[in-house]
Amino acid sequence: MRLAKKCAAWLLVLAATWVRADGLPNEIRILVPVTAGSSLDARARVIAEALGQRLKQRVIVDNRAGAGGTIGAHAVARSKPDGSTLLFTNNSHVISPHIYPSAGYDPVKDFAAVTQAYVSGMVLVAHPSLEVASLKELVALARGPIPPLSYASSGNGSLPHLATELFKQIAGIDMLHVPYRGDGQALADVLAGRVPVMMSGYVVAFPHIKAGKLRALAVTSRQRAGILPEVPTIVEAGYPAYALDTWTGFFVPAGTPAELVDKLNLEIAGALATSAVQAQFAATGAEAAVTSPAQFAAFVRQEWESYGKLVRKLHLTVD
Repeated sequence: MRLAKKCAAWLLVLAATWVRADGLPNEIRILVPVTAGSSLDARARVIAEALGQRLKQRVIVDNRAGAGGTIGAHAVARSKPDGSTLLFTNNSHVISPHIYPSAGYDPVKDFAAVTQAYVSGMVLVAHPSLEVASLKELVALARGPIPPLSYASSGNGSLPHLATELFKQIAGIDMLHVPYRGDGQALADVLAGRVPVMMSGYVVAFPHIKAGKLRALAVTSRQRAGILPEVPTIVEAGYPAYALDTWTGFFVPAGTPAELVDKLNLEIAGALATSAVQAQFAATGAEAAVTSPAQFAAFVRQEWESYGKLVRKLHLTVD
């Protein structure tokens, strides 16, 4: 009897170590399905730090890159629905499963949406050795008699991959896709001049643009980026049918209790509103875009259907 009481007390102690008084787990891990150093990863770490300070506990960022983000997403989909494991991802969440049919999860059914985090854009950059000063000149070069230009991306199914393929179709040009395992590897080869063109997040490209190591040709967003005010949008450059914004958000595994999802939504929204996060967003061309779980879930369902049509139209497959 005494042993049974001791065991019961020990189980209560163990339970207390995993759950806080407010119902959240004592340890929270954010899986980011891209390599460290990417735009998504950089912002994830700033948000995680602000969230940890708000919760007065450590929030871990765990990079699980590969297969267009499907490796990290699959890991979260199979995690315990207890609020301890979150996925922080972008549009690729609803793009890659269309390209990787064996991803092993449904981006809508296997996740509970927590909140959208921010919206941003990407910038099309070229190595200075490529003698183009504008998007118009790039298109003219791509239509010339030379072999197809190559472009780097952070991987098959990634947002930069789709964004460049969409531009190729709208502009009526051909470029050879060279996929890498993340922004860092792709950027290294573009900076070295081995691949001349890349669609990149602002965080990754901005320092090299300012240093003159990359030439910014256009941004994908509907409006010019505050950190690159002199760079036109693709729409302004003569392609009114093209506009693509980057959105990001937090997800947990399906089956996570609604009260936990709501609590995480509240705490993440508070972290996004902190001066540290707002300053990082302002400095890197992002804008906070907090939503309710229901609003984000509806948005994701719509994006899943929309990108599915686009992937089929572009005939995107795993190279």
